[in-house]
Amino acid sequence: MICCTRMENSAGQPGSSTQRKVALRRAVIRTDSALLQRTAQFTDGSTGAVEMKWSEIKRVAAFRRDVLTRPVFCVAITDPANVVVLDESMQGWKPLIKALSKRLSQSPSFSEWREKIGRGSADSHWTILFSAHN
Repeated sequence: MICCTRMENSAGQPGSSTQRKVALRRAVIRTDSALLQRTAQFTDGSTGAVEMKWSEIKRVAAFRRDVLTRPVFCVAITDPANVVVLDESMQGWKPLIKALSKRLSQSPSFSEWREKIGRGSADSHWTILFSAHN
């Protein structure tokens, strides 16, 4: 789960601010031969979408995030304008992992990285899987 804090002005109180918590309700990952897309729905009813062209991806990093009762595998994908963090709880995760290995030359692959670290280690094992050569 991703949490965000938004600042807003309180009605009738110029200059004052309040905080409210907005969490990710649901995210869907879609891939095709040209694009990676993540669409997110948040608990405040808002939605957001990010599209990345495979040809413009600059970096893919894998890491493990400890969330409540179990670790969650994640990837952070960077293009010239965005950094998007995707995790195994999102719809479309398995097709994403297959698409990463098909579209980008990773070393190690996500699957190799996951097998190596397992879920029991205390370290997040931040690992660069792909980096574009400029």
